[in-house]
Amino acid sequence: MYKGKEPIKGLKNTSIIDFWQWTYSDILINKNREDLSLFLIAKALELTDMPRIEWQGCELRYRKKKIAVKTSGYIQSWKQTKPKRVLYDITPKKGIDAKRKDSMTFRNREAELYIFALATEKDVKKIDILNLDQWRFYIVRTAVLDDEFETKKKIGLRALNKLATPVHHSRIKEQIDILIDLELTERMVL
Repeated sequence: MYKGKEPIKGLKNTSIIDFWQWTYSDILINKNREDLSLFLIAKALELTDMPRIEWQGCELRYRKKKIAVKTSGYIQSWKQTKPKRVLYDITPKKGIDAKRKDSMTFRNREAELYIFALATEKDVKKIDILNLDQWRFYIVRTAVLDDEFETKKKIGLRALNKLATPVHHSRIKEQIDILIDLELTERMVL
């Protein structure tokens, strides 16, 4: 894992932190906001001691559970006349991402849990993407998504609010632990 001071060989007075600053300075850009929310969730789950693994079939793994992270917000980097509509991609995947790798038609959602991160501020003059009070996180079991939205590709806030109560960053780990423990208890009862 790089610390930031490592030089980029061949570029005078340039280190990896220069790259990070150049690449990630605008955190309101969708991809950068997604990376930030993933980091925030990984931090809440105490998963940041090791570098992120980009291609592992899901964004995070916690207590042997695969977690998908989806991110949205009302404000973008570019000029807007009104806050954007919040939608999250929940498309079941097929082929290489399916549970049965020999099938190109079988569709599923690979993760066992979904965390939907929302940057909540709607006023561009007030947004502070680094303020955890301006974020909310919805935690939903994949089984619930499969039951309620089996073939749907997108989910909006109205539907999401029917499935989960948003939580502050400080409660992510607690809520996930509750869901995992509840699932373990349910399995023992069956």
